[in-house]
This record gives sequence, C-alpha cells and structure tokens, in this order.
Amino acid sequence: MPPPKASRSLTSLFGLGNRETRKDEVRVPLHEQPSLKLEADKKVFRPGDPVTITIEIRNPPGECSLLVDRLSFEAKGIEKLDTQWFSTHKPLPDSNQKRRGEYVFLESSVPSVISNQILSPGTTRTYILRINLPTIIPPSYRGSTVRYLYHVKSEMSGKYVNMKDGHPHGESMQKLPDIEARLPLQIWVTEKTNGLLNEETGTNGIVPTTTILLDVYWKDMGAESEWARANETFDGEEEGYESQRDDISSVSSYNPAMGSLQKAFGSSMSLPSSAARSSKDVSFIDQRSTMSSYMAIPRLSAAEVLYGSSEDNLNAPNEQLKIPKSPPMNDELRVSTGSRTLEPVASEGLIRGRSYNIRLDDQVLLRFSPTKPESTYYFGDMIGGTLTFFHEEETRRCLELSVTLELSETISRRSAHPSRKYSPTITKIQSDHHEVVADLVQTSFQFSVPMDGPMSFSTRHVSVQWVLRFEFFTTPKNVDWTRFEHPLLLEGRDKCEWVLPITVHAPPFTTSGSHIT
Repeated sequence: MPPPKASRSLTSLFGLGNRETRKDEVRVPLHEQPSLKLEADKKVFRPGDPVTITIEIRNPPGECSLLVDRLSFEAKGIEKLDTQWFSTHKPLPDSNQKRRGEYVFLESSVPSVISNQILSPGTTRTYILRINLPTIIPPSYRGSTVRYLYHVKSEMSGKYVNMKDGHPHGESMQKLPDIEARLPLQIWVTEKTNGLLNEETGTNGIVPTTTILLDVYWKDMGAESEWARANETFDGEEEGYESQRDDISSVSSYNPAMGSLQKAFGSSMSLPSSAARSSKDVSFIDQRSTMSSYMAIPRLSAAEVLYGSSEDNLNAPNEQLKIPKSPPMNDELRVSTGSRTLEPVASEGLIRGRSYNIRLDDQVLLRFSPTKPESTYYFGDMIGGTLTFFHEEETRRCLELSVTLELSETISRRSAHPSRKYSPTITKIQSDHHEVVADLVQTSFQFSVPMDGPMSFSTRHVSVQWVLRFEFFTTPKNVDWTRFEHPLLLEGRDKCEWVLPITVHAPPFTTSGSHIT
C-alpha cells in the first residue's frame, strides 16, 4: 500500500499542501479590504499657501475590526533631470539624493501619525494634516529634459481582529498588506516668483539649494481636538499650532544665493524681440521642416510702433523705447535688429495700440499688429494679430509666411551635458499657420495658449520660454520684373525670420469664478 500519509505530511511540512484553517482565524474576502484615501482642499496651490490634506481610513462592514498599527505621511518636492541632457553626479551615501539626477528640495515626513487605533466594522476615521509651502519654489512641470513634481503620500499597516467584549479574541488576527495612497499636487507660481526677473533681482533660481523641511500639523476629525505638531523639524519647545505659524513662514521663505541668469544661460535665451538670419543657423531648427533652398540672406529688422493720443505724441515725439538688456548673441545669429523707435501717429482716443514694422534691409516689408498690446498672456488666452503687407513696384515682395507658437526648454550651459552644450534647446511647436500671401494686402492668424500651460519660468538648470516665430519667404533683391508674369514664378527666394518672445502666466486667483480657484 503506497504511503500517502507520509507524502501529505512532507508537503505540509514545507507549506506546499492544503493548510487547515483554525477555527478562530480571521479570513476576510479581498473585496472587503480596508481603504485609504487622500484628498486636498484645493486643485491648485501657490507658493506660500497652506496645504490641507484629508486622510480617510474606511473599514467596510463585516465581522472584523481593523487594528491600525501605523499611519505614516510624507510630502515631497522633487527635481528630476534627464541624465542624457544634464551633467549629474552620483548620489552620495549620506545625501538626500536617492537616484542620479533626482534632488528632493522639499520634504516633510511623519513616520507615525497614529498607532494602535481600532476601527469597528463599517466605520470611517478621518484625519486632517496641514503644511505650509515655501514662498519660493518652482512650478509643477513635466518637460522633455526636466521635471518638477510634488506629491503627498500616506501608508497604513494593520491587521484584522475578531473582537469579543472589546478585546481581541485569542490569536484571531489576520495581517494585512500595507496600503499606500498617493496624491500629486499642482503648483502654479506667481508672476513675481517665476524666476524670469532673476537677472534684475540677483537671485540664482527658484529651486532651493538645500532641502527645506516643513512641519506637519494634524488633528482628528472625529474628536474635538486641537491642531498638534506631527513631526519635529524645528528646535525649541512646542507652543501650539498658532504660535508656530511664524516659524513655518520663516523656514518656508527661501533666499537663494546671488548669481546672474545671463552667466548661466548665455546666448540661449533672448527676452526682447530679435531677428535671426536663417532657421538653419539655429541648432534646434533642424527638428522642424523647411520649405526649400534659398539665396543670399537678407538683413531683417523690426521697429516697434506705438499708437496713442495726440497729446502723448506731442509730449515725446522722439522718445526712444527702453529695451531690456539682453545676453550677447552668437556670431552666427547677429544681424541688424534695428532700434525700437517710437513713430508717433496721430489717432483719436486714449487707447494705446502697438505694432511692429518688419524691415528687410532698408525696406518695410510688412507690419504686424498683435491683437493684444502687451506680450503677456494667461492659460487659455487667444494670441494672434494682423499682418499688413507693403507690395510696391520694383521692391521685394513677401510670397509666403509661416507663424508658429513655440515652447522651448533651454538648458543652462553650466548644467548641460558635454554632448549638449552646443545644442541646449528643445523646441515644441504648439500651433502653426502657413499661408501664401503674394496677392494679399492683409491677413491674420489666431492661436490659443493651452489651458494647462506650462507657464514661463526659469531655474538655475533650465529656462522655459514661449515665442511667436515668423518666417518670411520673399523675392530676391534687384529682380527684373519684366521677365516674370507673377512673383510666384520666381525660382529663387530669400528666407528670413523674426522672433517675438511672449510671457505666459498661470491665471490669477479670483472670486468671480473665471479662473481656477
């Protein structure tokens, strides 16, 4: 007779056979497992805002109570650099950097908010935690080479128990796998804290150079409890939530080291409108499509024209516009940009308008009149304008034009990988418009800034900028027009481009409900 009993005992010995269930052991179906949920008080936060997070623990109806051994909480702000684009160092064993190219610039950790708490079947326990964001931090951004991410996370460990007379019954416990809940936070910076004014203010970016540790305060929603500190990041005695709010502000306010944005980014960014020779002279233009081969490169310039009241024009007829100081341009990009001269034109009313005379060599080729006088836009705004062409006899004529709304990431030369130092910019075309204008006197275009941005900002590693790029395809200079019936019959064409930088901001918080609150 075969020895089945010995075989069963052997498999049972190594845990391979069917395991008998104790009479008092807890077995909970998977669909009745407890849940952990995080919820923020707002969808979008600004630097310096308080962030209130609600943690909800729910024990579904059943026969077993939930014993929460530990409930942890953490909040982090992380900078992630693409190691193929940035020069990064291997993390040190004792540093806050866990992976290469990652840097935690904001952190708050509470290993145990609560412990040894019992939830009866069908009950829910809610806790509220609060932190204060620093006043200077980068916005949430997921780019091609860099990411700035914020999140809060909570983790719960516990077990199910059979309760009898308010006490666990024997060894009737079932260990539960740890439950984790994560919630991303969306951060929008303000116009004053986007890092674009660093050259004027002397700061060196909006990413803290050292990790900022924030205090966490919490209270139980189910009890009449006061705010209490959940972690100990400050020295000194605790004096209650209200008395510690000043301490939070002092730690949250961040003053980076002094520096120069121009030294960091060199010629890779230009704030005033500028003209470039040819798109093929720019390193990142090769990623975009071109139209054909062209002849000699013309000299393109742009003059800004303001239209206002006659009284304003009489007060300052020869006033020169103040042009912001821009970084030096590369020799390949340097052409005659022309001075932004004020050409007063008498007009009725007090509404000021703005237009740009696009000059090719010594001829005004066309005029661009933006729909919005200022070059500042918000998420969801419409951006466009009118182009008026000056087609005169025996002069150049604009045959085609291409307008694109572009978003660029320019890596600081100090941070760029050696293989990327001469091509530190990645450009994405958000919208484009192409048109044959040889027989047109006037045309227009209109784009839309994406509802989710991103906004214009700058850190010590990268500058995120928006521009309107105009490419013009014109007839060559000194053409014998008697040989051609139509300008489009010319084989040779000149190509030139003009770039108008624009600034995109997150919409301001309002009480009217027109923007996200």
